[in-house]
Amino acid sequence: MIMKPGLVGIGLMLAVGCTPKAPEGPTPEELAAQAALERLMGTETCTDASASSGGMQPELMPCRISLGEGKPSLVVTATPMTDGAEGLSGQIRIETWGDGGLSLQVIEETALYAYNYPYTEDLTADGLPDLMVPLMTGNVNTSYALWVQGADGQFARAGELGGVSIGQTPQGLIAASGRSSAAEWETGYFRVTNGALEEVAAVVNRADPEPGEPARTEPACEVIRIVEGVDPAPFCQAAPAAPE
Repeated sequence: MIMKPGLVGIGLMLAVGCTPKAPEGPTPEELAAQAALERLMGTETCTDASASSGGMQPELMPCRISLGEGKPSLVVTATPMTDGAEGLSGQIRIETWGDGGLSLQVIEETALYAYNYPYTEDLTADGLPDLMVPLMTGNVNTSYALWVQGADGQFARAGELGGVSIGQTPQGLIAASGRSSAAEWETGYFRVTNGALEEVAAVVNRADPEPGEPARTEPACEVIRIVEGVDPAPFCQAAPAAPE
């Protein structure tokens, strides 16, 4: 049987029209977001990374910090330490990732001599975790950059704190205690005012003399700085224990 050319063309047109359209694949943006989420979920937490490797590392392994269920996560990375004018230094990069692998904010700080892992803690007593980024660790004390989280989830740099232990007092102040000698330590008390750290008071505590040592001539607790209008008495009535 011989088909006429016109019938052949109509048949081809019908065949083409009935062929299902191939489904479209994900866009490059969707693939990048998916890859970012897979990397995030496969990265260990900074708490686990710190526990397994310890502090004062020449390299910082990539890690993540969760801000809570349904909230963004922080991804921490760092460059290798390099030797420069100030000695060894490196860059810490902390990126906030939202739903769908969306980058919301990038924080960068310079660390000196060695790395320690960042961590979060609600130091401003507003129910939102703030970010502590270690900048330099000495023989005893560590200096940190404090990034305060706002209601919009963004972090803003409030200033720097230093010491062996940093936490919150029952009065809602930030207490940063550091060793100045084996028998003496200083505690600074801070609040965040208009987004910036403000020192409220600074207190020096001195340990009791060991047996056989000469009697101490300085007071066991002494307020050495205080802002105008603040009562100094409570700062020595409940003096903190010596930082370990």
